[in-house]
Amino acid sequence: MTFVPGSVPIPSPLTSPLRGTAKETAALLPSHPVTIRQVRIPENFDDDAAALLGEIADLVRRSRESVWGTADLANDAADIFRDLHDPWERVVLLEAREGRKLVGRAEVRLPLVVETRSAQIFLTVDPDHETGGVGTELLAAAESVAQSEARRTLIINSEHPGPQDLQGDGRIGSATGALPFVDSDAWITAADGSGRLPISNRQTRFARRFGYKLQTVSDISRIVVPMDASEHERLTGEVEAHPGAGDYRTHSWVGEAPEQWLDSMATLHERIPSDSFVPPRLWDPEPWDAERVRRTEALRAENGDISFMTVIEHLPTGQLVGMTELVLPGPGAPLCFQDETVVLREHRGKRLGLRQKLANLDQLSAQAGSVESVYVWTHSGNARMNWVNRRLGAEVLGRSAVWTRRVGLE
Repeated sequence: MTFVPGSVPIPSPLTSPLRGTAKETAALLPSHPVTIRQVRIPENFDDDAAALLGEIADLVRRSRESVWGTADLANDAADIFRDLHDPWERVVLLEAREGRKLVGRAEVRLPLVVETRSAQIFLTVDPDHETGGVGTELLAAAESVAQSEARRTLIINSEHPGPQDLQGDGRIGSATGALPFVDSDAWITAADGSGRLPISNRQTRFARRFGYKLQTVSDISRIVVPMDASEHERLTGEVEAHPGAGDYRTHSWVGEAPEQWLDSMATLHERIPSDSFVPPRLWDPEPWDAERVRRTEALRAENGDISFMTVIEHLPTGQLVGMTELVLPGPGAPLCFQDETVVLREHRGKRLGLRQKLANLDQLSAQAGSVESVYVWTHSGNARMNWVNRRLGAEVLGRSAVWTRRVGLE
């Protein structure tokens, strides 16, 4: 499938939310000739693959740096290659070029096992071409691919700058992240209650212009490590002095979990969907057991990732009631990522989330001294977890959002 310059079809009014006068529609199209074409996904990571995917990696890096202010949150060419070969979904890769210059890319991800009537579209446009209509043509082409595969739920992701003056008085928000007043005309709230975005934001306007509805909003935050020693001592004293603290003990490890905790770890994983801030739309059909815990650990190791885990034991019962995981993308990496964190509902309100995260940061600093930043994703409206992260020094860099729209006849 090849799209020649300027010929990417705008879907018909039956399936497209693109509405307005011819002048309004023309304003959304590229101001310079842009070629959209499907790119063959490399079978091997050879020199040609490294060159192509290196261009894409650079595009994504510059885009995220312009939005979030950091170049850390972009995969390199090798990571992109592995991601394009996900066994659970087929990926169609589109590129937009102005002459020989790569100015945009789209990945159309087609699930093969679950949600097989949906397609997820990831768009990236060169920061210097964001107002040129490249995103419009890329989205039209990606939607055409998805609909040709009979996908009826289209999902796009958007990336947004960090918090602005959310309350109109110069304050970004309260210590809990709660927003006491919101002008409904200036903000759009996610369908799942996870957060909100300013309607004036360029990315928000783009998604709404094409008929997408906001589903979920997450904050992207950075914690600088190691923590200030005096602040660490103060927080440690706080969690240890909390009523009932003596009923709990932390355990930490790197890599595989000790055999004695496998069943308890499986229970914690099973409870994550029901005990999370926003339960998943589709529940995990595969039950968690010791074997699945080991399989997950093996997949981490195969990808070259290093897992730092801290759990909370409830001493009266001998069961684990909380866990938190940090993932280091290889030895010597300067950054790592927060993965799953959970404290069972019946044990909340006892500073256990803060306690286990402190212990895991201690373990990380002791065993991975190269790490300078920990990146964390949380739902924007999750006041409880955002409070914990802010106590640890987390600074919100930006937000990411998920949008959906239905196509075709219901």
